[in-house]
Amino acid sequence: MDLRQHIDQSGERQAVWADRIGISRAYLSDLLARKKLPSLRLAARIERLTGNAVGASSWVPDDGAPVTDETESAV
Repeated sequence: MDLRQHIDQSGERQAVWADRIGISRAYLSDLLARKKLPSLRLAARIERLTGNAVGASSWVPDDGAPVTDETESAV
């Protein structure tokens, strides 16, 4: 489940969730539109506040690309 689905199912307004999470309404809107990604700390806070319904890993795109260590390319 993503955050938008969770908020919709909660029946509460986005403004309530923005306040609960501790972010601006504009930033929440950007997160919901996937224009921005949360920091790991914020993703973990969202996970806790949603009772684990929206996992921190839900923000990681699953594009099938291999994960690489950026330092490898510097060698």
